[in-house]
Amino acid sequence: MKNNDTGDKIQNVIFDFGNVLVRWDIYGALISRYTPELINQFRLNELSGFEDANVLCDLGEPLEKAINLVKREHGGVWAEMMEWYISHFPDSILGEIPGSRQLVSDLKEAGIRVFGLSNWSSDLFERALPRLPEVIFMMEDRVVSGYIHQRKPDRNIFDTAISKFNVDPSLTAFIDDRPENVEAGEKAGLKAIQFKSPAQIRKTLIDLGAAIPALKGEK
Repeated sequence: MKNNDTGDKIQNVIFDFGNVLVRWDIYGALISRYTPELINQFRLNELSGFEDANVLCDLGEPLEKAINLVKREHGGVWAEMMEWYISHFPDSILGEIPGSRQLVSDLKEAGIRVFGLSNWSSDLFERALPRLPEVIFMMEDRVVSGYIHQRKPDRNIFDTAISKFNVDPSLTAFIDDRPENVEAGEKAGLKAIQFKSPAQIRKTLIDLGAAIPALKGEK
């Protein structure tokens, strides 16, 4: 993360969703049918093409197109697993990241605006809504990639979010677990932070001037 030297306190925080506010893991969708060993292999893009297919999903392409990509390029059990993953997607939502809801609540109580910016298929996001934890709905507004056919780490989705949320990027923290997205957020002028834990994010936001409580017992 690169801080500016103006001393200005942050006024806004933009959160990624998956594995920042909500725990997402393909394991949850696949374990009912496949072994952990096979699921771990499925995570490897060079074997299964899962990441390539996921990019199509994030861009709002038809889900069948993502399945057909895996079928065409990798075939066999990988195409079958991709189809099963998509059809059982809500099972990949494994609940709230502990501590995230209170962090967002504290930010809002301190007068800091909070937003969401997530790579997510529009179709799968709609399917997941009943399983999403409360913290997702605490956002003032959100940008979800599949609805606008833009995705992180491309610059255009950051520009879209900054404009939609009407925020000054120099006064806005952006939190994401993926380093390529953090780097892209920095290039868009945001105070980008790579997520490790809610405790780490809380401390960093306090360092950036957020008037939120520190964890008790923290040195």
